[in-house]
Amino acid sequence: MAISIFSFLPLISAIFVLFLGIFVFLKNKKLKLNIIFFLLSIAMTVWLFSTFMMFVSKTDDQAIFWDRTVYLGVVLIPILMYHFGLAFSKTRNPKILYSGYFLAVTFLILSRTDYFVADLFKYQWGVHTKAQIFHHIFLAYFSIYLFLFYFNLYCHYRKTKIGIERNQTKYIFIAFLILLSGVLGYLPAYGIGIYPFAYLSGLIFTIILAYAILKYRLMDIRMAIKRSTIFSGVVIMITAAYALAAFLLSWVVFGGVYTFKTQIIVGLIVAFLVALGFRPLYDWLRKITDTFLFKGEYKPQELMADISDILSQTLDLDKVVNILKEQISRALRIDKMEVVVLEGGNEIASVAKGDLAMTSQKTLRQAQEIKEPQGVKALRKLINYFKKQREVLVLEELKRKKAEKNGFDKGVLFIRDLEKLKTALAVPLLVKDKLVGLFLLSFKKSGDMFTDEDIKTLEAIAAQAAIALENARLYEEMKDFSKTLQKEVNRQTKNLRDANIRLEQLDKAKSEFISLASHQLRTPLSIIKGYISMMLEGAWGKITGKQKEHLERVYSSNERLIKLVEDLLTVSRIEAGRLEFDFQPLALDELTESMIKEFSQMTAKKGLYLKYIKPAKALPKVKADSLKIRQVIQNLIDNALHYTKEGGATIRLKAEKNNVRFSIEDTGIGISSEEQVTLFEKFSRGKEIARIHTEGTGLGLYLAAKLVEAHQGKIWVESEGKGKGSAFYFELPVKRKK
Repeated sequence: MAISIFSFLPLISAIFVLFLGIFVFLKNKKLKLNIIFFLLSIAMTVWLFSTFMMFVSKTDDQAIFWDRTVYLGVVLIPILMYHFGLAFSKTRNPKILYSGYFLAVTFLILSRTDYFVADLFKYQWGVHTKAQIFHHIFLAYFSIYLFLFYFNLYCHYRKTKIGIERNQTKYIFIAFLILLSGVLGYLPAYGIGIYPFAYLSGLIFTIILAYAILKYRLMDIRMAIKRSTIFSGVVIMITAAYALAAFLLSWVVFGGVYTFKTQIIVGLIVAFLVALGFRPLYDWLRKITDTFLFKGEYKPQELMADISDILSQTLDLDKVVNILKEQISRALRIDKMEVVVLEGGNEIASVAKGDLAMTSQKTLRQAQEIKEPQGVKALRKLINYFKKQREVLVLEELKRKKAEKNGFDKGVLFIRDLEKLKTALAVPLLVKDKLVGLFLLSFKKSGDMFTDEDIKTLEAIAAQAAIALENARLYEEMKDFSKTLQKEVNRQTKNLRDANIRLEQLDKAKSEFISLASHQLRTPLSIIKGYISMMLEGAWGKITGKQKEHLERVYSSNERLIKLVEDLLTVSRIEAGRLEFDFQPLALDELTESMIKEFSQMTAKKGLYLKYIKPAKALPKVKADSLKIRQVIQNLIDNALHYTKEGGATIRLKAEKNNVRFSIEDTGIGISSEEQVTLFEKFSRGKEIARIHTEGTGLGLYLAAKLVEAHQGKIWVESEGKGKGSAFYFELPVKRKK
């Protein structure tokens, strides 16, 4: 049969399909979708190339051989299409999938027998084997899995709301629908002669998928501008090499005799040459396009690792910004990049030098003086958008959404703003939920779109950069704040020093006044006490019961005044450092017993108990001033009885290591945790305490604390709260340190 031009249609389609499959596979060898597509392209190549060889066969045996070879690819196409659809839509249906592969293997075996195809049907444009019984069953399997593939794509298109995925699905559906016209090649198997235009479906299928890859980043392939230069160059060169090799081998080596044997030999030699020269040819073309078309490869993991290492070594804000700009611009081959750092609210702390013409540490108001208002307004709109939305804005995708009118998208509103800022891609920089800055990337030098891989890489870098920029910004603020703070501290220190001198003078004058006033009050109070005492004893005649009652009240009030004067004198002496101590060995248990006897009249009058639980073992004596410790115990017992309405107080003494501990536990009103903090301060009294005992001054516990501290001891209080009583403790050392 003479070779005509249409005989080469399946060959041309086979070449395009094969190289698209290889290209997809080489760009991402790990992606499941790419692997399945590569296998599908191999099956389609076997189908188309074998069809070409069948058309150019010289004998019936050759035609039957190559037609049977056609089915090695055709049988696998429906199940691989279905598998590709599952991978693309990220769905699973293992039972149907595994059943399909089982049927495919079964029909592969059957296709080698006469029960599948046999004999030849010769028609005007070619030949085809005749379908047998199992071929009819095969068509049912073929139809079912093609239907499942298209149905799965349709469901995915209806379900997904992502514009780019819907567009990818649409183009896959169209491409495979055109490929479906290839089933017309089955008609000659049933005695229907048809022009073999259906074999162009492989070429059209390839063009549509290549367009989807280029425009919609199908199968996550990163294609640079005019990437088709490589693809077309390889195809043209391989085709030319094949044609030249076939011509030379058939005419020079075999003397122009083109038999079945020469076809096999030529095919094997050319296949070897293609396999040997494909990679060097591809690398050479890629190198050329890298130089002239600004296209290049980069490894995302290495880029992220390099940036992370460098950022971890500096806290300089300008340096961090410049590192990010330099590394990302070089890797992605972009014209310009801006790094915007927010200071809080809408303020801009830093922008890498570029079209925005803003330098480090410029606020938004300062930026407005440098840049025209429209640019700053656009930047502010982007900032406000990213405070609510976290998705990256890609200018080309926004334009496509607007053109296709895929529903309302807030991002579409920012097309003009991105164009004003000469930005093709805007990436938010987030620390947790806080927006700290933006990446504004211009177009690639190649004119290429940003791929999914680019965007994912930038999002990962943005997470690291956000933390680094925030740390650097805070460090800058801290340095500026430290300088300002030091000046303020110096100024305030001088003021405090002057104020402290003045306070010391006032405190000294206060102490001198209290001391002087107390001395002046003590003498007349002592005289009053003496006269009232004499009157109560009847020194000037017998007094009536009513007179005695009034005199006893005057005597009691005078005693309180005398105690207050003594306390004030003691306070002034303590603060002036003039209080004298007479440290002698003291039996604390004997002193405690004598104090309990003094309070017996008061406890009987109030109906309270005052118990003293003697220690099981004899206590060691402490080195103390008996009068001062007597005053401490007196204040503690007096407080316990005054603030207890029912029950009473229990006193215990206990030896604790090198100390003797005194404790008095009452059943009184208790003390809140807030009041416990200030209880031992001068003139400090709780709210409930002030209501119950109005005559107190708030000096008793203050004096007790000071006197215990002067003995190198410690004093404290414990209480579970209001209405739960309280317990006061103090410890004195057996031996005082020098």
